[in-house]
Amino acid sequence: MRRRAGIGMAVGLLLTAGAVSTGIASAHENPAGKQSPAARGGEAKGRDGMVFVQTNDPEHNSVLAFRRAADGKLTPAGEFPTGGRGGAQKDNPFDPLASQESLVFDRRNNVMIAVNAGSNSVTTFRVRDGRLTHPRTVASGGDFPVSIAVSGRTVYVLNAGRDTNVTGFRLGPHGLRPLAGSTRKLGITNAAVPLFTDSPPQVGFSPDGRHLVVTTKSRNTIEVFAVSHDGMLSAKPVTTTSAGDVPFSFVFDRAGHLLVTEAAKSGVTSYTLRKNGTLDVITPSVESGQQVLCWIARAGRFFYGTNPGSSTISLYTVDGKGKVSLGGKDGVIAAAGGPEAIAEVAAAAAAAAEDPDAAPAEAPGAGPIDLAATADGTLLYVQNTLAGTIEGFRVGPNGDLTLVETESHGLPVFADGSGMEGLVVW
Repeated sequence: MRRRAGIGMAVGLLLTAGAVSTGIASAHENPAGKQSPAARGGEAKGRDGMVFVQTNDPEHNSVLAFRRAADGKLTPAGEFPTGGRGGAQKDNPFDPLASQESLVFDRRNNVMIAVNAGSNSVTTFRVRDGRLTHPRTVASGGDFPVSIAVSGRTVYVLNAGRDTNVTGFRLGPHGLRPLAGSTRKLGITNAAVPLFTDSPPQVGFSPDGRHLVVTTKSRNTIEVFAVSHDGMLSAKPVTTTSAGDVPFSFVFDRAGHLLVTEAAKSGVTSYTLRKNGTLDVITPSVESGQQVLCWIARAGRFFYGTNPGSSTISLYTVDGKGKVSLGGKDGVIAAAGGPEAIAEVAAAAAAAAEDPDAAPAEAPGAGPIDLAATADGTLLYVQNTLAGTIEGFRVGPNGDLTLVETESHGLPVFADGSGMEGLVVW
């Protein structure tokens, strides 16, 4: 199957987007205050659990379930239709939704929530014994929903198409109920199906639920809304210009420091989030030297980022004051897709260097995008959209990753702009 866009073109578009100036519940399932055995330097005992993958099928979106053994091995456990359609942003090279948190699990309410970008809706499931039941679908409050944030029973959905916005919902026994008057526009106007460089990529609550954070690629900003006790947002956000170009995904550490990825130069910046919504830079743009860092997840005291342009995974650590440090060798702690994928990336780079004017090659490598860790931080799973696989890694005491599983059953391979996106692990 032909992959739609070249990686060189993707990087170029991201750099161009970075130059434009136009103004929780989590898939990662890491409860604050609990340190993993790996993070403590002890031996991981491990538990069994589940892994869920959103197919993002443009005709019939669904969630694939896999039972997870304590050693990280996966066994297919069913497919659960959302009743909606997946979506594909224009000219995307490997990530059809160009977002993080498009599929989330809220352990407190035992609910899974998925976006249906192609039908402008979101679907909730009840989760019981690894099965998804009682699907309920509602309109997302805008066009092309890409990311979901949950705090208690308050849910916000990020809509990336047309007049981009965040819209609020109340989570109840029968799914989501729109929160009247909650929609806040982000000041970015796109087509109904946005160009992937123009769409805002993530919405998320601060750990205390008092702020809602949104990143924007085209405006190069981080927007922070205040959240009141009834779930309503401030009329306008506090806007901070990103320390690095093309802010994409983010995650909070245990101390509440905000870590934001920057796709243009594959950097990670840490911030202090103040009560008034302002952001103070702690460590600016720690660059890995890899290509197109977009996604980030926490596993115990370690943080991992995927670099689809290099088919690699990077390791980061954060100290008690929020200072970010890069681990691994040359910004790499593991290869996604193995040596074959890395060789494919190297061959594509060599071909481009030999003939810079040649038509862009197909995007090389495994295409690592979303990633998520078990709650105890001992296992990390990576979604490879170009390869159509999920890889599971054992997290070592120093953050090293050891491949323990490669799963492909039922997983779509990226083709013509469409592919899977969205990953939940517990």
